[in-house]
Amino acid sequence: MRKCGLLLSSTGIVWILVLACSRSTAPTSVTALTAGGTAAHDHSGEAAHEEIPQAMLAAVRVATAKYHDINVALADGYQLGFRGVVTGCVANPGVGAMGYHYFNTTKMDDPTINETDPEVLVYHTADDGSLVLGAVEWVVPKSAWDAAGNTTPPVVFGQSLHILNPVLNWYVEHAWVWTENPSGIFMDWNPRATCP
Repeated sequence: MRKCGLLLSSTGIVWILVLACSRSTAPTSVTALTAGGTAAHDHSGEAAHEEIPQAMLAAVRVATAKYHDINVALADGYQLGFRGVVTGCVANPGVGAMGYHYFNTTKMDDPTINETDPEVLVYHTADDGSLVLGAVEWVVPKSAWDAAGNTTPPVVFGQSLHILNPVLNWYVEHAWVWTENPSGIFMDWNPRATCP
């Protein structure tokens, strides 16, 4: 576990099989996360990202394994959306999806980064309509990050957080630690994740 001073992005891996998945039904509204649905995170160096030792990601998997049961996430303070935004299933047609973002408001209000304690849990839908934990996300509002005296974006596992949606103006980084992402573990969009 490493504190990077202030908040956001990608996660880890432990080769423990956790088969407990939520059977909750996901909301059906769609909320666009990207301005015009076209914003993209440049991962031209994605091959280098994939070289990160799985051991670095193991602690994130261990810490979030219990959240395969969405009821545990809810009991720990995670809730769908953040102050009225990002309340639907987030997708970018033709590129992939993220899914439903469950935010922890207390963690969002704290501009520090704890790599094993992400601000957001990202669930996508399974074939039966249940929610499946696919990714974690580190998020910090840029205004809070800047107000703390930072002049460069936050970093998690060597990945610089980025602003995906200029309207929200949050630094973000995803890590697909529970659902394989053929585009890369730290990519925003996963072609294997779907929205209803």
